[in-house]
Amino acid sequence: MGLFTDAEKRHFKERGFVVKRDLLGAALIARALDVLWQHIDAERDDPATWVNAGPLGNLPCSDHPDIVATLHDTPIYEHVEELAGAGKLTPPSRPLCKMVYPSGKSLDEWEAPPAGHLDGYTIEGVGSTFTVGATVNISHIRPRGGGFTVWPGTHLRVADYFRRHSLLAGWDINRGKVAALADLPEPVECVGPPGTVMFWHHYLLHRAGVNCRPHIRMAFVNRFSFKNLRDIMFDLPEDLWGPWEGLARV
Repeated sequence: MGLFTDAEKRHFKERGFVVKRDLLGAALIARALDVLWQHIDAERDDPATWVNAGPLGNLPCSDHPDIVATLHDTPIYEHVEELAGAGKLTPPSRPLCKMVYPSGKSLDEWEAPPAGHLDGYTIEGVGSTFTVGATVNISHIRPRGGGFTVWPGTHLRVADYFRRHSLLAGWDINRGKVAALADLPEPVECVGPPGTVMFWHHYLLHRAGVNCRPHIRMAFVNRFSFKNLRDIMFDLPEDLWGPWEGLARV
């Protein structure tokens, strides 16, 4: 039996993501948390110091063995391979440690993020894409708690846009200049206990939500690429699922 059901694979193709639970063990998560707290500018035992804490951006501990273990000593890569095809992806690298600190706002003040973005489009005229992402909850993330947020089905709309525009035009998407992506569906937040993993297509619009909970949202993002991505990246909008051997029969 596979790691994903056919229904889950269809969900990935149609909605752009699929969520799996309990992919990381408790002891592995506990060690990763110990490392994270060494790099957060707040006191672990004083929640009052967590509000609007820092640092912003990725924490500088991606190379720590207990952080790397959350990818290399878990079945995450095997799951990604089942979607993309065995042997199709570059070897796993290291997670990006992404925190969303409490905003100090109440749950009643929470608002859904207005729009998402694509990774790899931070410089105009430059595109650095990948294939599939895996966002891992390291803390227990509850609704309105800054969870990784996606707009279902937007990977198909982005692919359609790239069929008519250069793949390097992702900068315009991230700047909100694409009218076809202005009217977005209701976003979905990746909530759940530690060990919850959302696998998502790299064209799927996404971003972190606003954290109106009292706890720090702790998550890791992993990105995986086809080995021959540089050769096929400009063809992918026309042949979106062609290289995905794991999805060929669904």
